[in-house]
Amino acid sequence: MAPARLCVCSTMFLLAALPALGQQPVAPHTPAAAHATSAQSTPLHKPAGMQVTTKSVKARASFDQGIAKMETLHWEAALQQWREAAKADPHFALAHILLAMLSRDPLEQVAEREKAVAAKRFARREERLIIDWVANASQSRWVPAIQAMNEALHEFPRDKHLAWLAGLWLTNQRQSDRAILLFERANQLDPKFADPLNQAAYCYARLRNFDKAFINMQRYAELLPNEANPQDSLAELSRMAGRFEAALSHYHASLKIDPTFVESQAGLGDTYALMGDEARARMEYAIAIQKATTRVQSITFALQSAATYVREQDYGKADSAFTDAAKQAHSKDLGTLEAEAYRMMSAYQKNNGKAMKLLKQAEAILHEEHKMSAASREQELAVILRTRVGRAVHDGSMPEALAALDQLEKLAASNNSGPVQFALNGAAGAVLLAQGKYDDAISHLEDDDKNPYSMQRLIVAYQKTGAKDNAARMTEKLSQFYEPTIEQAVVVPGFRKTLMAQKDQN
Repeated sequence: MAPARLCVCSTMFLLAALPALGQQPVAPHTPAAAHATSAQSTPLHKPAGMQVTTKSVKARASFDQGIAKMETLHWEAALQQWREAAKADPHFALAHILLAMLSRDPLEQVAEREKAVAAKRFARREERLIIDWVANASQSRWVPAIQAMNEALHEFPRDKHLAWLAGLWLTNQRQSDRAILLFERANQLDPKFADPLNQAAYCYARLRNFDKAFINMQRYAELLPNEANPQDSLAELSRMAGRFEAALSHYHASLKIDPTFVESQAGLGDTYALMGDEARARMEYAIAIQKATTRVQSITFALQSAATYVREQDYGKADSAFTDAAKQAHSKDLGTLEAEAYRMMSAYQKNNGKAMKLLKQAEAILHEEHKMSAASREQELAVILRTRVGRAVHDGSMPEALAALDQLEKLAASNNSGPVQFALNGAAGAVLLAQGKYDDAISHLEDDDKNPYSMQRLIVAYQKTGAKDNAARMTEKLSQFYEPTIEQAVVVPGFRKTLMAQKDQN
């Protein structure tokens, strides 16, 4: 049986306070490395420069071009430049670790992490801290990872790219409020550095502060009027706010600027899916799959397309589409996406036995010999376990729910990442709600309040405790949840129908 209140340690409690911009950084210890030359490395006295250690002029030029591409969200072009930099200088530790951090390919993530660690001895202080941070995080060693990130931010407070990278990482940990501080720091250091405005806008949108989100995004678009991504970002914010026609308009504007900007093509599919035009959504996803430049992109878009059948409640076609995507992922050695496909398939099953079988299949895939980071494996496992808890609770099988929760607690005890901790809170809240411990359930579910299942359970818990205003606010939030996830597809359309039926009765 779960205790009334679990001990949940998340990354947010391990992050040190950020130093003010005016504070002098701690002087880094930078012993002369045999591989470093001052002519090809960023001088330490530059206030907004990242330390870059390489002897190769070609490697440095490719690295800088990659940074410029990444600043404007030309993701694959940036990665390719860093691959060229690492090829020109195999000891270029910073290029290797950025590939490990930002590549979407699990094979490349693992290989580049190992190369970065091996080349760390050639790097200087800031680079070594970034390697320690990213390498440890990818292996679920969260305390040393966060310590290294904090040390880097403390010692190099005027490095705009460091603040930006840390903000991106915190965003992936679903810590939008803390990420905003770092994005705003990066923009203060360089007001013409555009992407921090873009990233901060997304963070504000996730916090439901759309006024600030659109203010930041408009500033971003003004800085990059000829780039596709600002239009893509405006489209996504518009979609998140339920402004679908505006979203479609911005996606088309993005593709007009750059017809190869595949994220906008997939965004059209996401928008039509949420509008209820599933056939049109599948057409747009099909084009996105054709335009995809990586195996990860093509499988991701295939999973999004499969979810359209769930919204149509055509579960036979959904099963076929998800199974096909899983087979494609398996053939391309993308274990995390293969597991995700079976986990997504479990979400809409009416037969609880079939759902549990699919979840066991998903978990088994994670234990196969696939090249993936420990962080990716454990975060997907946490979501599988949370889903298993929810299915067991729904089926009235409390022993099975408690067994899955116990497994998740053990995982979370050694993994402080945001996704794992949110999964634990969602699962614990589901069990506590089923046990009638409504106040305790609320304290957990509020820490997972961006998941439709937890949001729906929160409404019940608020109602049971007489918190009518909170229940009303969460009801509005869930009914206006416009994220193209499988959870949204399963929960939100039916929730809206129930609300409409209740209003008709009243």
